[in-house]
Amino acid sequence: MRFAGNGDTLWTRTLGNPQLSEVAYSIDTTADGGFILAGYKVQSGGQYDLHVMKTNANGQLLWQRSYGSPWSDNTGFATVLRNGRIALAGGERASSGTNKRPVLYLLEANGDEVWSAPDPDPPEFGVYFAKPIEMDNGDLVVSGAQTLNGVQVGMLSRLDSTGTLLWKRYYQTTDLPNYTYDVRRTLDGGFIMAGTAFDSALVSQDAWLVKVDSFGCLVPGCQVFDGVQEQVTDLRDALRLWPNPVHAQGQLHVAIDLPAGFALRGPLRLALTDAAGRLVQEHALPDGVSAFSFPVSSLPSGLYHVHLLDATRWLSGGKVVVSPP
Repeated sequence: MRFAGNGDTLWTRTLGNPQLSEVAYSIDTTADGGFILAGYKVQSGGQYDLHVMKTNANGQLLWQRSYGSPWSDNTGFATVLRNGRIALAGGERASSGTNKRPVLYLLEANGDEVWSAPDPDPPEFGVYFAKPIEMDNGDLVVSGAQTLNGVQVGMLSRLDSTGTLLWKRYYQTTDLPNYTYDVRRTLDGGFIMAGTAFDSALVSQDAWLVKVDSFGCLVPGCQVFDGVQEQVTDLRDALRLWPNPVHAQGQLHVAIDLPAGFALRGPLRLALTDAAGRLVQEHALPDGVSAFSFPVSSLPSGLYHVHLLDATRWLSGGKVVVSPP
């Protein structure tokens, strides 16, 4: 449907085969005034495919294409890029009976496939759930949901213009399902994701907003920690830093208050990154520690970010200013 500025209906179009289920989940405009719609199509054999339709400015169908595996796949979400090509995100199967995995397609303006980039590390289950974002350098950022260690978590990925995965981050609150359904770029160069999360098994799901920087970090600097892709979003109060600012010749005190029963994956560590994202200090923490202090005399004055991690996850963080001596 197309509406005038005052809400009056200008036209209504019904697209697709009335004998087959075809559903659109995203829409974008093209340079010729037309539209790209993306979603899924149920084929005559019963399998679901990612599906793209192109219309003119009056909503008349010009072409349509289906993409994916020979088996049932997931819904597609499409963005028209600055050069007129189309980025199509969704999920597809690698073989019959396997779980869906995130996949990104690059299409020509006429729908021809340029490349497809399935997730190189197939998860237990995973799909992209949002329209891709085109970055200034041509990279593509897309969010979705993925099963990790048996739990559904939010996910954000960045790929270059050839489909090579640059990084992937996971976000979760508790050991209950979390989903991200949309992502937008923010004025500071970062991203904000929207979705749903559960507080507990006894409470219905809540709206969930996750704000990260340009590297997908809840606190700047997480990209320097090799092997750490998971970030817990609801432990910001678990870390307390004082004094702040801290004098260059003084000590920074850290209080750690993790929730009762919180299961760690390996030993805790505390790390500092500077404003440029470089790792400048790292400390192994004793088992069961609730307080820790360390000198900052080796650090130039300036802004630093503190990170609390276990073996596989970023747990909490904050910022501290080291004042001049």
